[in-house]
Amino acid sequence: MKDYLALWGGEIPTGPIQVLPTQVTVVGEQISASKSEFAKVRLTVRPSDTFDVFDAVNERDELEKLDVAWPDPVVFGLLDALTNAKQGPLISLSVILEDIWYHEVDTSKDALRSAGRDAGYKIIEAIRFSD
Repeated sequence: MKDYLALWGGEIPTGPIQVLPTQVTVVGEQISASKSEFAKVRLTVRPSDTFDVFDAVNERDELEKLDVAWPDPVVFGLLDALTNAKQGPLISLSVILEDIWYHEVDTSKDALRSAGRDAGYKIIEAIRFSD
């Protein structure tokens, strides 16, 4: 299993780490007509002692043909958002990548990272409103 926190390369802020109170499912997306970018990903996060990623999408072979480094950009985008949450980093969770919507031309590493970042923001919002 990849150590995504080490591979991400960002600095995790010091201070208290947030704990995910419950399972959350979101769809993160990047849709931009002006830049011709498209990516959507559905994922579920669950409370965990460590940061783990499980790839359950069926399109892995097709994504490998696109040369987008699946699933790394999605996970790195997710970490961009979750490690910088205002309430503190949210990194003790299991991520299950469930579904992906992509386009053979308009899906790129940048689009996938943006979709992952959007998913992270939606997770933060979901737990903020569950308090």
